[in-house]
Amino acid sequence: MKTRGTLSMVAAAAAIAAWGGVAGAQTLRVVEVLTTNERTGLMEEIASDFEAAHDGVDVELVSVPWDSAFEQILTMTMSGQQIDVLEMPERWISTLAVNDLLTDLGPWMDEWEGAGDLTQATLDFARIYDDTAYFLPYGYFVRAMYYNKPLLAEAGFDAPPETWQEFNEMARAVSELEGKYGYCLRGATGGFVGWWLAVSGMTGADGWFNEDGTSVFASPEAIEGIQMMLDLYNDGAAPPDSVNWSFNEQVSGFYSGTCAFMDQDPDALIQVRERMGDDDFATAPVPLGPPGEISPPIGMFGWSVPTSSENPDLAKEFIGRLMEPETNLEWAKFIGIVPAVEIPEDDEYFNDPVYAGFFEELESDQYNLVPWPAYLPELGEFFDVIAVETSQAALLGQMSAEELGTEWDAFLTEAEQRWMEENQ
Repeated sequence: MKTRGTLSMVAAAAAIAAWGGVAGAQTLRVVEVLTTNERTGLMEEIASDFEAAHDGVDVELVSVPWDSAFEQILTMTMSGQQIDVLEMPERWISTLAVNDLLTDLGPWMDEWEGAGDLTQATLDFARIYDDTAYFLPYGYFVRAMYYNKPLLAEAGFDAPPETWQEFNEMARAVSELEGKYGYCLRGATGGFVGWWLAVSGMTGADGWFNEDGTSVFASPEAIEGIQMMLDLYNDGAAPPDSVNWSFNEQVSGFYSGTCAFMDQDPDALIQVRERMGDDDFATAPVPLGPPGEISPPIGMFGWSVPTSSENPDLAKEFIGRLMEPETNLEWAKFIGIVPAVEIPEDDEYFNDPVYAGFFEELESDQYNLVPWPAYLPELGEFFDVIAVETSQAALLGQMSAEELGTEWDAFLTEAEQRWMEENQ
C-alpha cells in the first residue's frame, strides 16, 4: 500500500528517528521537494503503476516543503535516514556528494537502454559534479520575463522592455497606477535568481567568478545591479510584503494583476495560463544591461539515489520508469520545464507562442545560459540560506548594496579559491 507524508520543519527530527526502523526490505521511499497537488497526483499514478508491476513493493511518497527542503534533506541524509529516490536541484549535488551521500548512477546508466532517449545535454549535465553521475536531470528551467499586457498598456507602453533601463522606467510607471506594482520581487527562497540577473545584466559576466577565483559580486557594476534591486523595492515598485515572497506568492502576485513583471521559469506557466489568456500576458527575454549581453541561469532538477537507500537497484529501476520518453514529456508539460528527452518535431505544446521568451534566450547569442557552479560544496548553503537571509536584510535597510555584495563576494571567493586549490 502506497502512503504519502508531508514533513514540516518541526516534524523532520521526529521523522528521522521514526523512519529508522520502519522501512521494510521492499519499501521504496521516494522524497519529492517540488510539490503541488496536481504534480504529486501524477507521481502517485506512476508509483501505483510501478507497484502493480512489482509484486510486494510499496512506494512511499514523502513530500518535503520546498522552503525548508535543503536543510531537511541535508539533515536526513547526514543522519542516514532511508531515502531511496531523492528529487533535488543540481546545486545540492556538491554538498551531498562531498560527504559521500549520493550513489554514482554511471554504471547503471551505461547498461540502461533508456539512456539512448536522453538529450546529449542531459547526459552531460548528469556528470556536472566531479565528472560523476550522481544525478539524472529530468528537465531544465530557463528564466524569462513575464509581463502583463493590459497593465503596460495602461501605463503607456505597447511592448516589453529590452533593457534594464526600460524595465525600471516601466516598473515605476506601472507603480503609479492605483494598487499596482511594477515588479513581483521574490525575496525568500529562490530569490537569488533575480539578484543574479541584475548583477549579470550590469556586469555582462557569464559566471560568478574571475580567472583568479575572486567573485564578480564586489565589482562596482555588480553593486550597481544590487542597488537597482534595492531601489525597486524601496521606491515602491515592488509590493512591501514581497520581501517574504517565495514561488507561489510571486506567481500569484503576477496572475492576480498585482504586478506587471515577474522573472520566472516556464513552470510558472501552469498557474499563469490557468488564470490569464493570451491577451493578458506574454513572455520576453530578460532585459539586457549596458554590456549588451546577459547570462540567465539554466537550472535543473533531477533524481538521485542516496547512499542511505536500502533498495538501490529498485530505486534506479524506478528512476528509469520516470525517465521513459512518454513519461518525461508528460512530466515536463505538467510542471513546465524543458524535458530531458528529445522533443518530437510534431509536439505542438512547446511550439506555443507563450514560450517565445524562453526559446529566444536559448537561440540568441546575447543570452549566455549558464548553470550554477554545482561543483562547490557550499552552493546549497549560499543559494538557499545565506543569499536569502542577507538579501532580505538589505531589502529591510539593514545592509547597504555594497555590504551585501561584499559579503557575498567574501563567502564565494573563499569557496571558489579553496576548490581551485584542492582541484588544481
